Amino acid sequence: MTPPPEHDGNPAVHSAVKMEPEMEVTRLGRFLEGLVNRSRLLSKIMLVIMAALVVADIAIPTGYDRFFWERLGGAGALYGLFACFVIVVVSKFLGYKLLYRPEDYFDNERQGNKLIGDPQAREAGHD
Repeated sequence: MTPPPEHDGNPAVHSAVKMEPEMEVTRLGRFLEGLVNRSRLLSKIMLVIMAALVVADIAIPTGYDRFFWERLGGAGALYGLFACFVIVVVSKFLGYKLLYRPEDYFDNERQGNKLIGDPQAREAGHD
């Protein structure tokens, strides 16, 4: 971080100095660290808020139900929980079946294939 420019005792010049980006990052960093340090408290607060919303949904009927399950209290919360569960399960399934590869997938030249040819022949210079 660079020191602020000299202002010869003139407060007007000192107030005109803009905050450096590094200082903004450290302020943001301190804020984010504070959130991380209070994560258990924030989690409890969010759980209480979500529970209060479900209770309010049960206690106060909306009156604009299109489907029968929308009349059930907390149906939106259950639907959201189910949808999140399905998204996670489907994502894991797709990841394991389509995306994940063995650790040596890109540099596995011990076995020959039609893309890299025979590794032993290439090492011997017969490729």
